[in-house]
Amino acid sequence: MRRLLFFAGVLVAAGVFGAATQSGSVVSDWDLLRKIVLVPGISGQERKLSDFVQGALPSSLKAQRDAKGDVWFTVGDGRPYIFFVAHMDELGFVVDKITPQGMVQLKPGGGLLPQACEARPFVIHTAKGPVEGIIQPRPDYYRSPGAAAGRGAVRTGPPGGPTTTASSGNQNPSGSQPQATVAAEILEVYLGVSTEAEARALGVAEGNPVIFKKRIVDLTPDIMAARAVDDRAGCAAVLAAALRIDWAKIRAKKVTFAWSVQEETGLFGAQELAKALKPDYVFAVDTFVSTDSPLENKRFGDAVLGKGAVLRSIDTSNVTPKADINKVAAIAEARGIPIQIRNSRGGNDGSVFVVEGAADIPLSWAGVYAHSFIEKIVRSDLEGLTALIQAIVEEWK
Repeated sequence: MRRLLFFAGVLVAAGVFGAATQSGSVVSDWDLLRKIVLVPGISGQERKLSDFVQGALPSSLKAQRDAKGDVWFTVGDGRPYIFFVAHMDELGFVVDKITPQGMVQLKPGGGLLPQACEARPFVIHTAKGPVEGIIQPRPDYYRSPGAAAGRGAVRTGPPGGPTTTASSGNQNPSGSQPQATVAAEILEVYLGVSTEAEARALGVAEGNPVIFKKRIVDLTPDIMAARAVDDRAGCAAVLAAALRIDWAKIRAKKVTFAWSVQEETGLFGAQELAKALKPDYVFAVDTFVSTDSPLENKRFGDAVLGKGAVLRSIDTSNVTPKADINKVAAIAEARGIPIQIRNSRGGNDGSVFVVEGAADIPLSWAGVYAHSFIEKIVRSDLEGLTALIQAIVEEWK
């Protein structure tokens, strides 16, 4: 099994992952990711992503969409019934209200660290179009929360608002000072206006999604960092596989590919899909939060970037049956696809299907700096993940 980890560079150079569509044209998962990652779609407001995915699929696959916005298609009949799902939603905020001074107050739409957002550019997506602004820094933002905690208190609200007190004697079990956080509900976006009427004239309204102003940072031609690689990379891999597979050859089994909504806020899209679809095996395609970065402990979650796709054996929501791990590993080895088998925290969409009797077999790529603005991914890992999805569809019995 260990030798599977060393095949990536040779296989990419040999073009193993350059699978073609029925028309003979190669579908680049990397190019799909670069497009999908820039499409806005916070939890509960994924319509543009649903449109993108459904529009990219050929009409012959007869893609469906439910009331929540989940997109899926099914091919074949019989058993086994295998199901692949990646979630479309990203983290962000929602406009809560607009103050008389024209400041836009936010409420959270997922798990971004609020203190990492202040003094950063964000975009409010309104009916009139995008409106850019800056999340207002908190008072004394230049002082670290830990240093302020040592002085006795940290202000976590706007001027005149409440403060959160952190006593220097209230230490966590590791002995370090507690880290004060900024309450997400009091974050405010400054738009360069001074009245509520001016803000509303720009089109800003309650309920508008507020998303970090995204751009792709190419660290090398084959390594990118961007906001929302989680789980746009999974969406790209599933979509690329869907476009490469010769579905006319898929017989004596049933296969569903799905793109779910509202994973980050509670697996709500997957729950809706689980009510209607009853697969035998679910392959949730999502990020593996790796410790492959300089300052993190390598004893847990250490999937190495550039060493291939990741199969999660255990996470907070699921234990993958050993027989299924071995089955995936055997398919990967037969196709020359490098994989890593690792444990992680966090959950996945597939876990909601387990209560109906499905086996949950999460597939991933190694990513670092999860839920930040610089989530990082290596191209060969994405390509290997796409190849693994295709191989499972074609070989699973």
